[in-house]
Amino acid sequence: MLALADFLESETLETNCMRHLANRTVFSLAKQFEMAETHHSERLMRQVCSSIKDAYELDEVVPKDLNSFCNTTKNVVLQRSFELLGIRKPPSPPLPEEPDQLFEHMMNEIFDQVEIQNHHGKVLKDQIELCRDHIFVEDYIPRFGATQTIRDNHLIKELADELREAHEPEEVNLIRTQIMVLKLKDIYTVFQDSGNGRKSASRAITTANICSSLGDLAVMINQNKRAHRSFRVTLGDREIDRIYRDINEKKIRYCQKPHIRDVTNHASWIERIKEMNDSLSEKINKRDPIRRPRPYGTRRVSNGANFRAINEVVDNMRRFQYRFSRAIQPENNEDDDEDGPDQDADDQNPEEQDQEEN
Repeated sequence: MLALADFLESETLETNCMRHLANRTVFSLAKQFEMAETHHSERLMRQVCSSIKDAYELDEVVPKDLNSFCNTTKNVVLQRSFELLGIRKPPSPPLPEEPDQLFEHMMNEIFDQVEIQNHHGKVLKDQIELCRDHIFVEDYIPRFGATQTIRDNHLIKELADELREAHEPEEVNLIRTQIMVLKLKDIYTVFQDSGNGRKSASRAITTANICSSLGDLAVMINQNKRAHRSFRVTLGDREIDRIYRDINEKKIRYCQKPHIRDVTNHASWIERIKEMNDSLSEKINKRDPIRRPRPYGTRRVSNGANFRAINEVVDNMRRFQYRFSRAIQPENNEDDDEDGPDQDADDQNPEEQDQEEN
């Protein structure tokens, strides 16, 4: 139909095509971009480019080589690139003059900002969850004898290379989550193959814990807007590979369910951080009081950005990390031999303590 609109030079037909593509279509943005260029539709090209949300999606939609495209296409792509980089902002529509409409316009700006803050909060929650999981997984690896298996996993090596090139937090989270899944799958396999001299009840608990962690990670992956890139974690023909595929299918259905409107005292991501903090506190209290010195000058949450949940979970993760002896200590340089100060909550200055109590 777009080809016919181009042939007849019909704006009405072109508008109908654009409306259909904007509302419901099986065509990806990359395909729509190709269609707009092929059929000389500048309006569709602008619609496609305005739908691109970030630089990573721009890279997926727009071909690498633009030399063969017309100047109009190049200008539209360049304009959108500048907008995504914050160099140029798209023109804003005129403000409504009617008082109620102006009020609702301002309310819509608030709602837009709430969505932005909620998205950033979820990214922060995922970062904290991945850091917490990293502490436990790195402890499991030598304990279950999975070091060499993980070291030889070529998929982990591929993702580690991608992680070095990633900069955007959501992209980093997705790659780290996949690495965590692959490590847990290797730990599960080594644990099952070794027997490990454990009683069947203890083995069942460990297996259930690993599968539960895989389920949480699968949710994190499927809630990421780039989840389609995570196919590597579903590959393989081991027992755990089949188990994970079943887990992943269930979590996909879970993520596709409509969200129930549930108003609580805090945003859901803050509630999740508080839950992780409570769990960490419980585990810390169960551990023997072994303590390693913390590195000197570790960073803390700034006073302006500080709130109780984030401050407590950061402190508890550090307590947990430095509360047990590492199985393999890294080689220290001579410059790093001096022990840094122990920065427990009791060591904070009165101003920081007052902030936590408020």
